[in-house]
Amino acid sequence: MYKRIELHNHTVESDGDMTVEELLQCFYGLNIRRFSLTDHNTISGHKKLQELTEKSRLPLEYITGYELTSYYGHILCQNISSYIPWEDIDKENADILFKRVHDAGGLVGIAHPFSIGSPVSNGMQFQMKIHDYSLLDFIEVINNAHPMIPDNYRAILWWEDLIRKGNKVAAVSGMDFHKLRDMSNYYTTYMEVREDSKNILLSEQFEQAIANCKTCITKGPIINCRMENNLLTIKLYYVEDGFSNKYKQTEQMYIKILTPSKEMIIPIEDENSIYIRDLQSKSSSVIIIELYEKAIERQNLLAIGSPIFLTKQFA
Repeated sequence: MYKRIELHNHTVESDGDMTVEELLQCFYGLNIRRFSLTDHNTISGHKKLQELTEKSRLPLEYITGYELTSYYGHILCQNISSYIPWEDIDKENADILFKRVHDAGGLVGIAHPFSIGSPVSNGMQFQMKIHDYSLLDFIEVINNAHPMIPDNYRAILWWEDLIRKGNKVAAVSGMDFHKLRDMSNYYTTYMEVREDSKNILLSEQFEQAIANCKTCITKGPIINCRMENNLLTIKLYYVEDGFSNKYKQTEQMYIKILTPSKEMIIPIEDENSIYIRDLQSKSSSVIIIELYEKAIERQNLLAIGSPIFLTKQFA
């Protein structure tokens, strides 16, 4: 099953326009049922969030985090309940901070890694050097508050390159929510939840999805893909789950398949299902699936599916 989750949100605890209570009411009205609170350099909203959700009894689930914000880039720390010190930040070694987040039981992601930096907006672009990519859990490849070209486009290319090199880094989107605005053309993140995990805590479901790269980004259909007996099956379908899914197909849609050694473009027919046999080769250790409309151009991207790693089964 798939669950929608919004992972990048701010309140007046940092630079947002809404209080924690107003954010809860806003998300409830927008049918956003799962989210993370990620104020800049503070966890002051966590206790308020807990008290308000218990008091209001709104059908909302959340994870706690914060956006570690520096002049060298922004790190999204998820599933953390304590402040992560960063006064000794080292531009030449991001691993130090990544390990610190992990030691606190959290997950490490990079927010809007290629957004315009200095002198326009100091610190937005990620400039820290990563030595060990196994410490990086996810990348916000699409930030809805920033343009597809060049910002998000470069982030997607970076993620694709890391995946094709065998790094298990999940891709997510973020609203970067500060105030209410038109979200009719927004991308959202779905995490795939195993049947035997559907009743555990949201934080644990999220941790499993990130560890296994089981996230899908979309502003319309979800890409569901499976490899079994050397047969790749790709299906497109919609799961409401708080997301309006107002996208209606009016243009030709295309599936883009990436492996370390090849690229395939396949038009989607009416049944919205594709079956490909014998795609795997000695050089194909991973498969990336993306969905486009009209043409294979970044501004026409509809969805990014979970990568399929062929060399090792997921836990």
